[in-house]
Amino acid sequence: KDLGQGPIYPIPNFNYLVALMLSVILPLFYIIIRELLDNKIHTVEEIEKTYSIPVLGVVGRNTWKNNLAVFEMPKSSVAESFRALRSNIQFLFNTEKSDSKSKTLVLTSSVSGEGKTMISINMATVFALSGKKTVLLGLDLRKPKIYTDFDLKNDVGIVNYLIGQKKIEEVIVETKVPNLDLVLSGPIPPNPSELLLNEYADNMIKYLKKTYDYIIIDTPPVGLVSDALELFKYSDAIVYVIRQNYSEKDMMRMIDTKYRNKEVTNISYLINDFSVTN
Repeated sequence: KDLGQGPIYPIPNFNYLVALMLSVILPLFYIIIRELLDNKIHTVEEIEKTYSIPVLGVVGRNTWKNNLAVFEMPKSSVAESFRALRSNIQFLFNTEKSDSKSKTLVLTSSVSGEGKTMISINMATVFALSGKKTVLLGLDLRKPKIYTDFDLKNDVGIVNYLIGQKKIEEVIVETKVPNLDLVLSGPIPPNPSELLLNEYADNMIKYLKKTYDYIIIDTPPVGLVSDALELFKYSDAIVYVIRQNYSEKDMMRMIDTKYRNKEVTNISYLINDFSVTN
């Protein structure tokens, strides 16, 4: 019998209300959980807000077949970013510490895969192409990579000099980049930290400072081993490489603490593989 009442079930207005609430609440929960679990570096603002060390600049993604982007793609946006870094880094160099016109730049990062070697190669290249006599040192004795980009063998290098087998002149190699020489790491030693602490390392840096305008040192990741920290004493400036969407936020806390305690000076962050769309 039709009494003129509406249907008891379903109730359209109630269902629409529940659907609307779920469509808002569920995505909101997803966004909140994702933000809580996300510990990667995404923007320059995140670094400036979290850490005391200043940001030197950014470098975009290198799409070239090797790490020689500045030399082989001089008109690319990556090459332009390194030219900008070359200008910015002049303000970072410690002019009081150095008693010569030669400048030493140390590059490091937290872990492998952040692009430290690519930055080292291209920073050395951009200085060399400006007419400055430059040498690139591969002091990542545990995991050397530089030789592959220059199509060289890693049979002889700094290790052979540090153990007294070779003279420093015998391990310096000319590259196809004008004004750029290279010192490879050489065979992987069982005691890299101890080698970098001996007097041969001091004599090598003194010799190179008399010969070159710029010394670029590619070091191991400071978050994994202490080798890079030992090499900071030779630096006029330090560049700490961070990779966007790869480096974790807590990785830089140790080096930032040293900076605030004035144990490390003349250091800046450089963001690699940067994209404004992320």
